[in-house]
Amino acid sequence: MLLWSELEAAIPLDELPAFHRAFLDMHRPELGAQALPLRRVQQYVTQTLHTLVGRGLAEMAEGDFKVVPEALPEPYRSRFR
Repeated sequence: MLLWSELEAAIPLDELPAFHRAFLDMHRPELGAQALPLRRVQQYVTQTLHTLVGRGLAEMAEGDFKVVPEALPEPYRSRFR
């Protein structure tokens, strides 16, 4: 499993919004993440991580999350295998 905060730290800052939107497009396409304001995207990412815990694709880890690589969208998934 991969620590979410480490994933975010490894992605260049200017790519983080695209990563978060791709993550939401993968798990919650009904949200239309590409059109959401960044603040909403961040809120939905946190909600979605909690949902993934319930689905067994993530775990809580001392105020952070650990996620399975399969929970990440491409091309990010292949960066962190």
